[in-house]
Amino acid sequence: MLKTVIFDFDGTIVDSGRLVFDLFNEFADKYNYEKVPEHDIELIRSLSVRDRFKRLNVPLVKVPLITMDVVKKYKESIPYLKVDEDIKGVIKELKNSGLQLILISSNSKENIQKFLRLNEIEYFDDILTVNRMFGRHITINSFIKNVKIHKEEIIFVGDEHRDIEACQKTNVKIISVTWGYDLEPFLEKSNPDYIAKKPVDILEIIKELRV
Repeated sequence: MLKTVIFDFDGTIVDSGRLVFDLFNEFADKYNYEKVPEHDIELIRSLSVRDRFKRLNVPLVKVPLITMDVVKKYKESIPYLKVDEDIKGVIKELKNSGLQLILISSNSKENIQKFLRLNEIEYFDDILTVNRMFGRHITINSFIKNVKIHKEEIIFVGDEHRDIEACQKTNVKIISVTWGYDLEPFLEKSNPDYIAKKPVDILEIIKELRV
């Protein structure tokens, strides 16, 4: 029986796509890679993270440093970021139903906690921070081992292709949402277990799984 829902943060809960793209461009000169042209944003959203970096000539060895700079700068914009009221309602209802709610992100715990507090959405039991750019499945496996929970009792909610890959590596089911960073056709190609086109779809899928 389903006991735990793991939510991705950026793109899934907070509409931070525009901010992250702007910050990525802001550090292009510092790290000597190409900026994302405005007319190419949709194209970039149809590529995997690795392919995005390859297209923009981002040196993979510099990705950790770029990520650190983006996360630090992100902090300044938190007061201006908002959560969609529908997804906020979904999270509250899931919490009230007795499910354990977990957040996972490559963002900093400080940034996430501040956002949750400002938007009155402090319903999460824990926040898992991903230390490796492409190692999300490692964090999920560590969580499963530490809390001694069965994989069948977990479902992941995320907005990116890499979320689907991580769940497939860990044998955890995933609900892919279409309002985040990656385009719907790109998500569908990766064969997620479920697709949510609006926040209420998450509720309906989880209710069916708990019957």
